[in-house]
Amino acid sequence: MRATPIRPERSRPIEGRRRKIASLATIPFVFATLILSACSALAGDSAALCAAAKKPVAADPRLAAAVAAAFGRAPSNAAGEDCLYPLKVLQYAAADVLVLQAGEPGKRCHGCAAPLSAYVLRRVDGGLKLVRRYRKFAELGTFGAVGDISAVEIDGDDGMAIESGGMFQGYGFSVVDFYAFHAGQLVSLNSTPIIVAADNSGAMTDPNKVIEATAKWFFDPADKGALVVDYKIKAGGATRVERVVWRLQGGSLVLFRGRIPKEVSEASGG
Repeated sequence: MRATPIRPERSRPIEGRRRKIASLATIPFVFATLILSACSALAGDSAALCAAAKKPVAADPRLAAAVAAAFGRAPSNAAGEDCLYPLKVLQYAAADVLVLQAGEPGKRCHGCAAPLSAYVLRRVDGGLKLVRRYRKFAELGTFGAVGDISAVEIDGDDGMAIESGGMFQGYGFSVVDFYAFHAGQLVSLNSTPIIVAADNSGAMTDPNKVIEATAKWFFDPADKGALVVDYKIKAGGATRVERVVWRLQGGSLVLFRGRIPKEVSEASGG
């Protein structure tokens, strides 16, 4: 476990500290962070929540509980690009992470990304307590919106995968970005988004030139630092599958085996 705690605990006997630190050796980052931050909970955030989020939050008990823990009685009556819109709660071994964006999804320009933030919530006494904020750790997507957000484990660290996409001049695409809680930070693992779907049907007048590329991705259960992407390519009346593997090296996912099929770039307009 390579994580470093956010803040030290209050003073305690040296031997007791050694035993506690040793016991964290196999616990992912968020879990270890929360244990060592037990006495350093943050006050609820006073930022205004987007009025458009009120109904979706109320309809999801888990999301509502996370928002209440992070924001307390903050008003849900704001609008514009500065209000906060809760998107999803990710669950890890001993923590929840509330992911939010600035502004209502889908309300920005075609090429405008969504600014994302993450709030770490420790489970305590049957409830949740805010212990860390990562404000605007990324800007992803188009029209100020992203797609699916999921929790993952990457080489022993808690992390998240965020999918997004768009269409420009008839070329459609979907990509995925990976982030990990590591050494007290929420860090990006791929400098370039990994394309997981592409389709040029909106740009082609000749159906014989249409290319459709889809992909399924997962982290290898036997090697959790290896990202496996299986591409399915439909082009020219034929279908084939190609496997490409990225591997975590030096804090970044780098191409390890195979090559991204050339049709993926063509179909996405690259």
